[in-house]
Amino acid sequence: MNANNQPTVERPVPRSRKGNFWVRFILGFIVVAFVWFFAIRPNTIELSWSEQEQLLGLAREQMVSSLTNDGLIDIYPPGISERSLRDGAAFVSLTVDGALRGCMIDQFQPHEPLVVNVLRNTELAVRGDDRFQRLTPEEIERARIAISVVYDVEPLSFEDERDLLRRLEPDRDGVILAIDQDIATYLPSVWQTFPDPAEFLSQLCIKAGWDANRWRMQPYPTISTYHVFAFEEPE
Repeated sequence: MNANNQPTVERPVPRSRKGNFWVRFILGFIVVAFVWFFAIRPNTIELSWSEQEQLLGLAREQMVSSLTNDGLIDIYPPGISERSLRDGAAFVSLTVDGALRGCMIDQFQPHEPLVVNVLRNTELAVRGDDRFQRLTPEEIERARIAISVVYDVEPLSFEDERDLLRRLEPDRDGVILAIDQDIATYLPSVWQTFPDPAEFLSQLCIKAGWDANRWRMQPYPTISTYHVFAFEEPE
């Protein structure tokens, strides 16, 4: 009641426009972060330095075992990291005095624990890559191992050769060319040797045993790209 005995009408206090702005801003930020994390965020693979050392050490043990015909080593040694036990796929490359002596991957898509795949492809690089002279026990100390964990394997859609060249990302994309059952691939590191996309594709066709310009011809080869998390033993 007021001084005149009239009922007092309480009016709602308007909310601060500034307060509403910050509420909307925070809600909008949450929505954007949610969409980015679950729908836009690129797939990546990262391993800690200790995990890299662990996988490289196991790959070296496997290299020695393969050279002595002892087969695959114990694939679940004590202390193996949880991330190394997740399904993965990886190239294993072997060099001696800087010259490539083996590079193998059995499948591009994750299909078995990463540690198992690294050991499997180490043995394939040692014993199954007929493109190179097989590693010998005398070369073990000079051999160096590199591992490239593959992720983000995606088919690449393009309209013509010009569109294809525009869509490739030099220094980032690994490239797979496929015609029927024939497949050839270059790791992203090969861009250092062939930085021009047209030359990169032509050399990849030559590697596959095709005409250098096959990638320009219809029907076009099926093309996929992928990314890698790469690490290697020190010199």
